[in-house]
Amino acid sequence: MSLKIVFMGTPEFSIPTLKVLKKSKHKILCVYTQPPKKKSRGQKILKTAVHVFSEKEGIKVNTNNLNSENEYKNFMNLNPDLVVVVAYGQIIPDIYLKKKDLIFLNLHASLLPKWRGAAPIERAVLNKDKETGISIMKIEKKLDSGPFIKQVSVKINKETTSGELSKKLSILGAEALKESIELISSRKVNFKKQIE
Repeated sequence: MSLKIVFMGTPEFSIPTLKVLKKSKHKILCVYTQPPKKKSRGQKILKTAVHVFSEKEGIKVNTNNLNSENEYKNFMNLNPDLVVVVAYGQIIPDIYLKKKDLIFLNLHASLLPKWRGAAPIERAVLNKDKETGISIMKIEKKLDSGPFIKQVSVKINKETTSGELSKKLSILGAEALKESIELISSRKVNFKKQIE
């Protein structure tokens, strides 16, 4: 079954998942990303990596804040079957999560419940963890606490940098998300609670 998907993501880490979705049988209705910001020495206003990629691929882009009432109406008018979130950079307001039968599926770069919240890759490296991975989980009100469909682990050694790990996890995560979406579309999904 083909799904209508809204994608929410911002940095380079999100791009492999967006590429996988673009090549799939599913339809990307719209991409939400953070608005352009002033960066670097010249204070040039730069679009996010996801914004640039989406425009190149002809995908509709939205940089509006989710907290406005008007934006909530716009989102509901899209009528998605699924929302895929990969490093979006904004907490999804509760009103969106309450929409019946709509799953917000998140790719998180750690083996949850370990390293919930921001910068999980850097925290795993700084903590000298022996392994980390990705979790494909359902977004719920409490940060990174929802049940997961899939977890994939990777080894970390002393030489591993956060940059290398980020690249590896983004590709691994894209494939795991693709598999998770297929489970959802074929109604064979089984969410498992995180073990606190």
